Amino acid sequence: MIGVVGATGAVGAAAVRQLAAWGYPVRAGGRSRVRLERLAAAAGPELAVRPVDVEDPAGLADFCAGCQAVVNCAGPSVVVLDRVARAAAAAGADYVDAAGDERLATMLRAAPASAPGACVLSAGMTPGLSGLLPRYLAGEGFDQVHRLIAHHGGRDRFTPAGAADYLAEVDGGGGEPGGVWRDGAVLPRALAAEAGARLPFFPEPAAVRPYLAPETVRLARDLRLAEARWYNVFAGERTLDALERARSLADPARAVAELVRAAELDVFGRAPYQIFVLELAGAQGGAPVTRTLVVRGGEASTLTGVTAAMAAAAVVAGECPPGVHYAAEVLDAAAAVRRLHKSEALAAFAVLVGPAAGALDAEDGAL
Repeated sequence: MIGVVGATGAVGAAAVRQLAAWGYPVRAGGRSRVRLERLAAAAGPELAVRPVDVEDPAGLADFCAGCQAVVNCAGPSVVVLDRVARAAAAAGADYVDAAGDERLATMLRAAPASAPGACVLSAGMTPGLSGLLPRYLAGEGFDQVHRLIAHHGGRDRFTPAGAADYLAEVDGGGGEPGGVWRDGAVLPRALAAEAGARLPFFPEPAAVRPYLAPETVRLARDLRLAEARWYNVFAGERTLDALERARSLADPARAVAELVRAAELDVFGRAPYQIFVLELAGAQGGAPVTRTLVVRGGEASTLTGVTAAMAAAAVVAGECPPGVHYAAEVLDAAAAVRRLHKSEALAAFAVLVGPAAGALDAEDGAL
């Protein structure tokens, strides 16, 4: 039995759907019984539902009892913190968090009794899939890898919890706006933002904002990269404006509400999408080689929920050792991609020989 807390949200519902589609017994938990019943009607008769509130310790304990693993999709992560992890540990269940960053990892490592046997954090789209995909690409025809240039983003909605976590990350999550990894060190403010950029495989001009997240720094160290650049891509002007205004707002709730509304306006009348374009340079057989991985999906909430489901599948299969880990660093990247191919999240997936820029003339930026 895999329990999913926050199952009636966009991320949790995606995780539930995917786990049920893969044949796992799932216990879906959320605050609204009506929404749980709708989820059960859509997911099938094998889905068990149980109301649960992360602010109710007794209810959480009851929900986690009997689960082999518990997946937390409730948010914001900066509010929920280790509540669900503690309940899972007390029930003897492993734990997966669709969010959960360095702060949660520090809390769980400081109190081992509060951490389940296998505890997998940052099991979402970003962080999570954003660290797994470059590791997968590094295993596709490279003896050595030297440089990563990554672009990720699109045009999409924000859930309120997702908006709160995103703003917390960019405002104090340890990342470096404009930063680049070069020769074993983070160089702050080394890269410039760009407006109206035409990027390979992105269907429309977009704003580009370089951002070096802690996950990318760990990735660069693990792969021994000489250079790593990560660019966040925003196709919606209102979303980017709301992000830039957020720093000046004294009320965090207002900043979240404005970001959610701006993103909804940007996606109105359009199909939401998320695209990863990851260009990795290295060597194979002593010769230089560059490969580009292009991945396209729909909404971020679906990609996040499916990644959490992948992590839960790995945990219950015994693929993750005890201890507190980040998803991108403990999951087998090739196995994760195989599960991704069997999910509802993918619209396109391709590994190409050569740099990403070479595709512009051939396909006019489309995949």
